[in-house]
Amino acid sequence: MIEFRNEVAGIPVVIRVVENEDDLEGFRDFIRNNLAILGLDTETTGLGIYGEGYGLRLVQFGNYTESWVVPVEYGGRFAEDVRLALNGVQRFVLHNASFDLQVLDRCMGIPMESMWPKVTDTRILAHLVDPRGRDEGGFGHSLEEVTRHYVDPVVADEVKGLMGRLAKEFQTTKEKIWAAVDLTHPDYLLYSGMDPILAMRLHQKLGPLVPDVSRKLVRYEHRIAEVCAVMERTGFLLDVDYTLDLSARLQQVELDYKAKAAVFGCENVNSTDQVADVLEFRGVRIPDRTPTGKRKVDKKLLDRLVAEGDEFATAVKEAKKAAKWRSTWVDGFLKNRDAGDRCHASINALRARTARMSITGIPAQTLPSGDWMIRRCFLADEGQLISSVDYQAQELRVLAALSGDRTMIKAFHEGADLHLLTAQAAFGSHITKDDPERKYAKVVNFGRVYGGGANTVAEQTGLDMERAKIVVDGFDKAYPGVKALSNRLQAEARRNGYIVTPVGRRLPVDRSRAYSALNYLIQSSSRDVTGRALLRLYDAGFGPYLRLPIHDEILASVPAEHAEWGAAEIGRLMAEDMGPVHIGTDPEVGGRSWGSLYGASA
Repeated sequence: MIEFRNEVAGIPVVIRVVENEDDLEGFRDFIRNNLAILGLDTETTGLGIYGEGYGLRLVQFGNYTESWVVPVEYGGRFAEDVRLALNGVQRFVLHNASFDLQVLDRCMGIPMESMWPKVTDTRILAHLVDPRGRDEGGFGHSLEEVTRHYVDPVVADEVKGLMGRLAKEFQTTKEKIWAAVDLTHPDYLLYSGMDPILAMRLHQKLGPLVPDVSRKLVRYEHRIAEVCAVMERTGFLLDVDYTLDLSARLQQVELDYKAKAAVFGCENVNSTDQVADVLEFRGVRIPDRTPTGKRKVDKKLLDRLVAEGDEFATAVKEAKKAAKWRSTWVDGFLKNRDAGDRCHASINALRARTARMSITGIPAQTLPSGDWMIRRCFLADEGQLISSVDYQAQELRVLAALSGDRTMIKAFHEGADLHLLTAQAAFGSHITKDDPERKYAKVVNFGRVYGGGANTVAEQTGLDMERAKIVVDGFDKAYPGVKALSNRLQAEARRNGYIVTPVGRRLPVDRSRAYSALNYLIQSSSRDVTGRALLRLYDAGFGPYLRLPIHDEILASVPAEHAEWGAAEIGRLMAEDMGPVHIGTDPEVGGRSWGSLYGASA
C-alpha cells in the first residue's frame, strides 16, 4: 500500500492507494466504517466518455480526513470491491456528479438511475450559494475554484494544479495526460486521492450556506441534472454519410471563396490586416479600431458591405463561414461520435447566473436559427421521427404572469396581437399588423424582457433615438405592470444586492446594473418552466425519447406510428399555468432528420 500525507486547511489527511489484492481488506474495512456517507470521484482516460477505447482508471472514496484510491484498471477483485462499495454506501458526495456517474454507468455497469437518488453534488450547492462565475464577481464553480474560496487556497493551487504540471513533464496536452500518466505516479495519485476529501469538506462548508429560501431547490436541481445526464448518455444519432458529404462540400465552398478573395489580392482571409488592406484599396473606410489600435474588420462591417453587394466582403465572409461550420461543427460530430454513430452532447443543467442551461458537443443553442444544413446531420432513431415542442412566447408569458399586468394577461387570454397593441399604444390606434411600426414594437416587447431600452430599439431597427423612445414609452404606457415590477426589482437589487425568484432562487444583481434585475427574473423563471417540464416528461416515461433541451424547446425522437400522439403528449406535459397565464406549447413532427423541421427534404 502507498500512503500520502498532506494537510487541508491545517488538518492532516491521509491518502491510501491500493497496490495489490491484499490491500483490499483495509479498503473494505474503511467502507464498512463509513457506510453512511462518503466522497466519491473517478479518474479516467479523458473527457470523452463515449469515445472508442475510453476507460476508467481509478475510483476514489473518502471522508473528511482519509481517502482510498483503488486501481479498477487492473480489473478483477479491484473492480468487484469498488462495485460492492458503490452499491453498499448509503450516500455519496461528488463535485460535478453527472460526469462521474456516466463514467460508472458506462465503465462499470452501475446504472445512473440507481446512483442519483443517493448523490449530493457540491457543484449544485455552490451554484445555489452564488451562481456567478469568477468573471462576474463570484467564486466560480469548478472544484479548484470552490476549493480555493471555501477550503484551502494552497491545496487548490498546488494539488489541483498537478495535472497541468504532469502534462509538461510528459510533454503532452492537458487533454491527453489522463491516459498517458503512469497509474502509480505519485503526483497523479495525490491529485486523485484528494478529490473525495475535498468533496466532503465542500459539502460541510456549502450545505449551511445555501439560503433557506433556496433549500427546496437542492433536490430539484439534482433531479434536473439526472434527466440531462440521461439525455447525454442516450446521445443523438448521426447521419454519417450526409455529414461526410457535407464536410467535403463545405471544404470546397471554402476553397472557392478563398480563390475569389485571392483575385482581389487577399491570400489569407483570416488575416485582418490583409482584409483591411484590400478593403481600403477598394475605397472602403474603416472607422473603428481595436484596443491595440489596429483596424477593426468585424461582422458588422462585413455584413454591411455584403448587403451592399461587395464581392470581396462576400468572399471573405463565406470562406470563413464554411471553414467554421466544417471545423467547429461538422468535423467535430464525425470525430466525437461513438461506435454506434451517436453524438453525446454535454448539457450543463445549471450554467448561467440565472441557472440557464448550456450545451456543448452538439451546438443546439448557437446554430443559425433558420438553418437546416447542420441540423440535417442528426436523425431520429430507426423507425422514429423527430419532434420539436416549443413554448408559445415563453418569456413574454412569464413576464405577464409575474408582473400581473392586466392588459398583457388579457391579450394572452384572448389571443390578441401583443406586438400590435404595443405599436398602437406608441403610434396610435390606426396602426395595423402590416405597418412597420408593429415590427418596431416586437423588438421592444422582447427587448424589455432583456432589459433593452431605446438604444437597443434604435440599433436593431434603424430608427432614430426620438422614435425609438416613442416605442419604448408606448410599451410602458401599454403595460404599466411591467414597469412597476421592474421598479420593484431594481429597488430590491439596490437594497440587497440580489433578487429572489418565485421558486426561491437567489440571483445576485450588480447594484450599478440594477436594471438587469427584470431580465434575470424572467430568464431564470423561464428556465425553470423548461426544467419542471423535463421532470414531468421523465416521470411520465418519456426519458428514453428526449434528445436535447434548447431553452424554450425540447427535442425528441418518437416512434413513427405514434409520432403525432407522442408530440401532442409531450406538449401537454410541458404546458403549465403560471398564475393567471397559460404557458402553452406548439408540438411539431418532422421527418427522420432534425433538419426536416427547418426545410430539409429528409
